Amino acid sequence: MNFPIVDKILEYADPYNALMEKVKVENGKIIVQGKEYKFSKPLMIAVGKASYKMAKFFLDRIEPVDYVVITPHGSNLPLKNVIEAGHPQVDEFSLKAGKRVKEMLTTEDYDLLIFLLSGGASALLEDPVIPLEEYRKINDRLIKSGLEITKINIVRKHLSRLKGGSLARLSKAKVLTLIVSDVPGNDLGSIGSGYTVADKSTVNDAKEILEDIGLPEYSRYLIETPKEVNADNYIILDNMDVLKKISSHLYNPLILTSQVVGEAKDLGKFIASIYKSISQYSIPFKKGSIIIGGEPDVTITGKFGKGGRNGEVALSLLEEARGNYEFYAIATDGIDGNSEYAGCVIRGDMNISYEEIEESLKNHSSYELLEKYSAVIKTGLTYTNVNNVYILIVD
Repeated sequence: MNFPIVDKILEYADPYNALMEKVKVENGKIIVQGKEYKFSKPLMIAVGKASYKMAKFFLDRIEPVDYVVITPHGSNLPLKNVIEAGHPQVDEFSLKAGKRVKEMLTTEDYDLLIFLLSGGASALLEDPVIPLEEYRKINDRLIKSGLEITKINIVRKHLSRLKGGSLARLSKAKVLTLIVSDVPGNDLGSIGSGYTVADKSTVNDAKEILEDIGLPEYSRYLIETPKEVNADNYIILDNMDVLKKISSHLYNPLILTSQVVGEAKDLGKFIASIYKSISQYSIPFKKGSIIIGGEPDVTITGKFGKGGRNGEVALSLLEEARGNYEFYAIATDGIDGNSEYAGCVIRGDMNISYEEIEESLKNHSSYELLEKYSAVIKTGLTYTNVNNVYILIVD
């Protein structure tokens, strides 16, 4: 099934397009926001879900002394120097990527490090201070904790020899970091755990978080992070960029926020409350489109099926409000939760029973139910990641 609005979301979330719009490469220099970075021997490292398209932009324009593209398993990229690694969980290939990056930084002859960063990088590139299995245990607890990504990454930074600015400290040259942000609010230290960003958090901050999730015994492994680095960091694409552009294709659009966080089910209820105000009181309008972006969470405490945050947002909305609306919930990376779907589209008049919805939300199996009603949207890998886009169209 074709969804033109989804195609537009992905077009505006494309990092190659964003780089063409915001970065110039000419005559041995890169120009970003009016600042020039000269080079004759550039080294390039690209890591994250958007790494392929970001790397391709530069490989189409320069010849680095060496480069590596680090991407999730199954990406199948048409490039030579690629390492596919684990996501959302760190694996042995993540450590392989960490070893390769450290070798490049310390042995190559370069005068500028071009570091291309996007969502998913935290798991893909790592050199932990503890054994892999122990690190995976902590990471698994963090992922399922329901904590905001900022807190999750504080712990990751203080258990890593690369995160929290440590990668930049290894560089022999100036670091130019270009970022596709998947973090609501665009905190530079949280995007990919801030490989090239001087870290504001401390060991004590990480210790408190470990205690909160019931793993205080790992506090003894925490290491401090650099507070000064020789790097300039620029966000070239984020969720709000997409929301602004997609609004031009919608009738009477209203962007509420690009920074939504919290439980996915609560977001669904919130969107339902907006629809009720529109349908009952014509507030904030009688007809139009509500646009929201961000990254809500799903806290998993028991068993779970095939599901994701977007599926839970949509079903929670439908549980709370039926009526004359259409609702899109799209993950710009093409993957929602542990499903093969980017998200879903529902209508307010869908005949899904409350009992079915309640059972699906309880078991975190939203896509098993949405599949049944042909409400799923599959895009495949998009090679980008700027959070999720939610659009409520009311007529």
